[in-house]
Amino acid sequence: MNQQIAGNRAWVAREGWPWVAASAAGGGLCLYAGLLWPAAVLALVFLVLLALFFDPARRVPPFPLAVIAPVDGRITEISGHADDVLTGRWLRLTIQIYWHGAYTCRAPIEGSICNLSSIVTPDHEPRGLWVKSEEDDDVVLLFPVRGPARTPKAFCSIGERVGQGERFAYLRLAPVAHLYVPASLELAVSPGDVVRAGTSVIGELRH
Repeated sequence: MNQQIAGNRAWVAREGWPWVAASAAGGGLCLYAGLLWPAAVLALVFLVLLALFFDPARRVPPFPLAVIAPVDGRITEISGHADDVLTGRWLRLTIQIYWHGAYTCRAPIEGSICNLSSIVTPDHEPRGLWVKSEEDDDVVLLFPVRGPARTPKAFCSIGERVGQGERFAYLRLAPVAHLYVPASLELAVSPGDVVRAGTSVIGELRH
C-alpha cells in the first residue's frame, strides 16, 4: 500500500511565506544600498523565520486505524483517566513539543471535527481538536496553555473532515500537548519516546 504524503510540499508553511519573503527582500535591498548592519539583522530575521515556519511534508504510515502523532516532541507521561474530557475511559499522553520541530499540528485520525465547547477541563478552556471517526472513535488533542501567543491557531472549522496526518493548525509557541485516546488503544509508544507529527504511530484503534 502506498503511503500518503500529507501537508505542504515546500519546507516553509504557507502562512509564513509573506514574512520570509519580506525579510529576504528587505535584506537584499539593504545589501544593495550598502547598509551592511541592517542587512545582517534582516538576514538573521530571515533565518529565525525559516526555523519558526519550518514545515516539511510528512509521509503518513499506511494504517487506517492508527492514531498518528499530532506534533513533534517527546512523550513525557502516559496515564489513565475516567470521564476526563468525555464520558468513558481514556489514556492521556503528554507530549513536550520540540521548539525546533515542525510548525504545524496534524490530525491524529481521519474523521469529522466536533465542537470542543462540550468538553470541560478543570484548568483551562479547551483549545485543540476533537475528531470523531466513521467507526465512532473519539480522539481529543488539547493544549493546556494561556495567552494568545501560545495558543495554536486552527485553519479548519467544526463539521469539516480532516484526513489522517492532515495539517489543521499552526503551533505558534505552545509548549505541551495532551492527546486523549480510548483506553482500549493498543499503544505503540512509551514515556521517553520521540514522535514526529504525521509520521509516528501512537497506537492502533481496536474494532
